[in-house]
Amino acid sequence: MKYMRMTILAILLAVVTPANAASKEDLKEMTALILNMNGLLCAEVVDIRPLKVRKGTYEVECIEYRGGKGRKTYIMDAAKGTAWVP
Repeated sequence: MKYMRMTILAILLAVVTPANAASKEDLKEMTALILNMNGLLCAEVVDIRPLKVRKGTYEVECIEYRGGKGRKTYIMDAAKGTAWVP
């Protein structure tokens, strides 16, 4: 399962990168997918902010559950396709 997840993530990162995302909504969907593939809950991305201390790393704010109001903040390394709770 982990091998399949990493393969899908590698394909996704090779094909759809922030530089060639068609729109801001595409970027948010790709970000939510990366977070979810890392086992984090993100129904909808609310905001993406680059971190000054680490290039290619972003602070992402999400609505945790579909139809919910609770928000979570995650850190995502876009180049590696990894994400974690700060």
